[in-house]
Amino acid sequence: MATRDTLAPEEAKCSSGADYAALAMQALQEPADAAYAKELMDRVADDCQFTKDLAACAIVYKALGEQDRAEELLQTAEDYCMTGEEQISLAEAKFKVLGDKAAAIGAYEKALKETGNLDPLIDLAKNVMSVIADGTFARKVLEKAEAKVSRAVEYGKLAAAAAEHVLDKDYAATIFNKAAEKLSSVPDLLSLASEVTRTLGDPAKAKALYERALDGATDFTAAKTLIDSAKQAGDAAFTQAALKKAGELASATGEYIELAEGLAGVGDKAGAAALLDRAEDAVAGLDEMQKLVAAVETHLADDADRLARVKAKLEKRQANHARYLEFQQLEKEATTVKQFLALAERVRVELEDPFYAGKLIESAEKLLDGSGYQFSRYKPILQAVDRNLDDTDWLTRLLDRAAENATDFVTFKDLVVTTAGLKHRELGVAKARAYLAARETALAQDAHATVYDLAKLAEASFAATGDAAEAGRLLEAARAQAKDHFALTHIGRLYASMGDTGRADDLYAAAAAACPDGDACIQFIDRLKGFALPADLLKKWYAECGAHLSKPADRLRWAEGIADALNDKTWASEVYGELAGQFAGDARFELSRRSRADLNYFGASRRH
Repeated sequence: MATRDTLAPEEAKCSSGADYAALAMQALQEPADAAYAKELMDRVADDCQFTKDLAACAIVYKALGEQDRAEELLQTAEDYCMTGEEQISLAEAKFKVLGDKAAAIGAYEKALKETGNLDPLIDLAKNVMSVIADGTFARKVLEKAEAKVSRAVEYGKLAAAAAEHVLDKDYAATIFNKAAEKLSSVPDLLSLASEVTRTLGDPAKAKALYERALDGATDFTAAKTLIDSAKQAGDAAFTQAALKKAGELASATGEYIELAEGLAGVGDKAGAAALLDRAEDAVAGLDEMQKLVAAVETHLADDADRLARVKAKLEKRQANHARYLEFQQLEKEATTVKQFLALAERVRVELEDPFYAGKLIESAEKLLDGSGYQFSRYKPILQAVDRNLDDTDWLTRLLDRAAENATDFVTFKDLVVTTAGLKHRELGVAKARAYLAARETALAQDAHATVYDLAKLAEASFAATGDAAEAGRLLEAARAQAKDHFALTHIGRLYASMGDTGRADDLYAAAAAACPDGDACIQFIDRLKGFALPADLLKKWYAECGAHLSKPADRLRWAEGIADALNDKTWASEVYGELAGQFAGDARFELSRRSRADLNYFGASRRH
């Protein structure tokens, strides 16, 4: 019971007017001892000099029914009021002594002006609610606090104050929304999501924050934090998503295995399998291989192929542990594509481990990624995959990428020849034929394609497959478009290079017939000379070309070619003799004949 006898021992602890006022208020609790309360106040009130003490005493006198004395002390308290904290005490006294809410708000307004930090502002809002229960003004106080916050924990504290003390969950939700707009780091978003759950009990809003954190995670540590948060929230779907995200950011076998076990634990066997694939690729030692086998046995025991594969890898590593350590050191020291590929070859030959060889080839390929594509740079990768692995999917990917980038003829020919010559011959020949067919289709649709484009395609086709019939089909399509001796001669040369001399002769004959004048015949024979044909064949084709000419001037130019292009002055003399009757008295003809067919012409000139 609150009586003089029970409260008197507390007097020794009192040191201020506010302390005595608090003791007096206890004395007024039922059963009340008003006399003791008045005695306490009368003893200290006149000695009070601070607003807090005077205001507290005024409230007690009000409770004792001494209104005048209470108002007198209240006025003194107001006269002495200097700080924002004192304005809070004054506001409470004005409301409790005078019942004047407006006057109390006036004091609170002054206190608000002088309060600038988050915690004091929250305390002010709490005081407003406990004294005058004015939610509108309390929110005004918290709105000022908004400008003071920048961290997730501060937003959470402010929103909690709005919900728990100002009883305004809508305003708390607004605070969280503003925080979500400003904050972007994973720790901040996770902290905010936790506060949303605790304060608002809104799983949808919390999940949106978790998902933003998931999208923003850029390292494995952040992703691991997401997993822990998702587990605490009890959200299985988000836990699964966080595990997958972490899998994308992981880089070590142990990390992949840990995450795979997590996915298996939430029933996502497919996700676990994908992560164990990556764990398998990242294995860097015997202990990691043992952990991988254990994980597969535990979570994917029904995947017989996988289990057999990882066990085979483990056996190889156990049997060749020292050699693996040696190769792993060489792997760490490798810095170039050539070094990785050479190491892959050694691993395949010396350890007979295509899995490890594949990992090394993949490392070589990654060195090229991000740079401009050049087939000459990727060709060794392609050949290494073909030679060391039985991975037709990887090989197909490399081939198709090369085909997409083979824009010039030299590269395209190199590609189809390389492709058709692969160790995986069935795949290689099929791919080479497919690329050749695709290019033929593209040429058919290209308004700017020429006879030479088709001829080049035929050349590439034969070089890759050795299929003379297919190459011949393309050459005949080119022949149908050939309009001059240049194109016909080119097609003839390609037939000759394929060993079809009969068809080559047909084309050379057609080229000779297509020469419209003497200059063309000289151009024709110059091309044939470049093919290293024997002299008798050169004479044959040149004679055939001349046989189609009828104009004297063209025949004369053709005759000049006998001497100039074939260096056959004897034949030239014969032809000039045949032409002499058509050029009687023609000085040009005589000069031409003497300079090309008269062996003594220059000597005779010197004698003169």
